[in-house]
Amino acid sequence: MRAFILISMILAFMPFANGQIVDTIYVQAVDIKIHTVLTKPENKKKLPLAIIIAGSGPTDLNGNQLTMSNNSLKYLSDALVKNQISTLRFDKRGIAGSAIKGLNEADLKIDNYANDVALLIKYFRHKGYPDVYVIGHSEGSLIGLIALQNIKAKGFVSVAGVGNSADILLKNQLKPKLPAEYYSKVEILIDSIKNGHNVKNVPPQLYSLFRPSVQPYLISWFGYDPARLLKNINCPVMIIQGDKDIQVDVEEAKILKSNSPDAELIIIKNMNHIFKTIEGDVQENVASYTNPDLPVNEDLVSSIVKFINGK
Repeated sequence: MRAFILISMILAFMPFANGQIVDTIYVQAVDIKIHTVLTKPENKKKLPLAIIIAGSGPTDLNGNQLTMSNNSLKYLSDALVKNQISTLRFDKRGIAGSAIKGLNEADLKIDNYANDVALLIKYFRHKGYPDVYVIGHSEGSLIGLIALQNIKAKGFVSVAGVGNSADILLKNQLKPKLPAEYYSKVEILIDSIKNGHNVKNVPPQLYSLFRPSVQPYLISWFGYDPARLLKNINCPVMIIQGDKDIQVDVEEAKILKSNSPDAELIIIKNMNHIFKTIEGDVQENVASYTNPDLPVNEDLVSSIVKFINGK
């Protein structure tokens, strides 16, 4: 684990009318100030703290991207705070409030994200939150698992996390979409990256996915087996998966469960990848990604609250 410096700057302090208090805090690591938002009920009790890790891509602490606003993480946080659980959301390094001027994409690895999570756990534990829980969404589940190899938490919740390594996921996603001859070349490319090699000749059609500057990240990402990592953490585990998730299959949650017999597995009916309840078809599902007014699934909230509060 890279060395880090624990410094924070509280830039905003605003009690909300609904009884929430929100602190905007910048936590200083060696090379970045991590933008975090601490939300807690308006009382003086020391409550459990849930650190929420966003999924892949340029997803901010609310669960949104520039072209996709759904407020999934914000609404999850609000619901947990209403149930007497403090939350910490944060922008991953290079994103939104944690933007880094002149960031070189080739220098970014998944371990950077995991180190930042470990830093946040240690920092807020030092600030008086002994009971820290980690909630990882999608790729955030893997990031949380990596972080928890070196630091303990009170509990871990994986939401839409995968059980296979990322190279296997990519193969499974690309194989049905590509002609057999073309896929065989892509498979060789993925295997080369898996073995730690940078590939220069990337097919133009897949350049955005395998461009040279992102390959160091892919090498670090492919190197981790989520199911194996889960075996190594020493805390209660809850695995949650929605059956209307069009990005992560229910089988991925079952793989995680098979490698952690004591973990609790919950399959939530009609919940999609971004925690929204979908009663209809794929069109409704896709539309929810850009609808910031839909609330998060109530069963998701009640499951996490029960896990953390023990009720």
